[in-house]
Amino acid sequence: MNSLISLLPALIVFGVLVIVHEFGHFMACRMSKVRVEKFSIGFGPEIFHWQSGETRFSLSLFPLGGFVSPAGEEASKIGPEGPKPGDFLAAPVLSRILIVMAGVAMNYVLAFLVFWAVFMMGRPMPGTVVGGFVKGYPAEAGRLKMNDKILQVNGETVANWKDILDRFDQAPGTAIELSVERPRENAPPEFLTVQIKPKIEDAKDLFGKKVRMRRIGITPDPKSFVLERYGVWPALEKAWELEVSQTVLTHQALFYLITGQVSPKNLMGPLGIIQISGQAAKAGTAALLQLLAVLSVSLAVINLFPLPALDGGHLVFLLIELVTRKRVSPALQEKITTGGFILLMALMAFVLYNDFVNLQILGKIKNILHRIK
Repeated sequence: MNSLISLLPALIVFGVLVIVHEFGHFMACRMSKVRVEKFSIGFGPEIFHWQSGETRFSLSLFPLGGFVSPAGEEASKIGPEGPKPGDFLAAPVLSRILIVMAGVAMNYVLAFLVFWAVFMMGRPMPGTVVGGFVKGYPAEAGRLKMNDKILQVNGETVANWKDILDRFDQAPGTAIELSVERPRENAPPEFLTVQIKPKIEDAKDLFGKKVRMRRIGITPDPKSFVLERYGVWPALEKAWELEVSQTVLTHQALFYLITGQVSPKNLMGPLGIIQISGQAAKAGTAALLQLLAVLSVSLAVINLFPLPALDGGHLVFLLIELVTRKRVSPALQEKITTGGFILLMALMAFVLYNDFVNLQILGKIKNILHRIK
């Protein structure tokens, strides 16, 4: 039952990402007067389809992607008379670049609009109320108490738990000063200042790289949440900032993977995304929408990677044609694209293996089979 609950939001997320991406290619073809023979959501056998004008729209069995097939896209399928009007290869090179780039552009537009909506509706963040202490850390023996609300760290106001952690890491001295509001029964709250010397330790950042962090050993109250909410124009600015930061983070992650600074075991595949989609759905609409936007940015960045079989690989061929005014040999393009597709399938198999290992799926299957016996 839990798996089905996780699967539904994942299918919605995958579906929206694929439809928006492929719709970008589709609309760019229409704008460039290039005929579209097929618009498919998913791969493999068709579940159902319908014909609209010259285009066959279909929903296929495996919803982990999709494609738009423009007419006359492959040189090997064009006769000796050459590409006809309405064929992809008959369009000017700038139009073909627009078609290739449109999917990525739509993913960025989707992410921006969703981030904007999330900031306007308010995204839940852990508040600044102390919910517990970590054994062996300075705060355990300090003057802080449960239910204390942290107002400032080193004189800077904090609005949520992330702010607190950021201020800890930015603290310049050996001690951290906390301004605290302490609730009292049948009396006004008490305001006090607490100084704690943090424990500096090695930890791992988002990419698994070692970093030095200051920690005093406090945990947030799970019942205390604040909404990070903004008006229309501030939310617009925040959405732009978050989209830029997510783009930079995704590029950093790819760079660290390629240079071997981060283990490829950290890669997450579709099964991992299904799990986190379920967790996000349980956390609320804002969390699921934010996940959708983050994945949309990641999809845009990865698709622009100059790997044959991805949009970025096609873009490289078109840019060469734009500069040299000569098309790259169709035979060479086909060989490179086939090699890139094989590499892409190998990568997909690897991330699926990662999912099986990280989510301990084989162990869970064994337990289910054991119970059936």
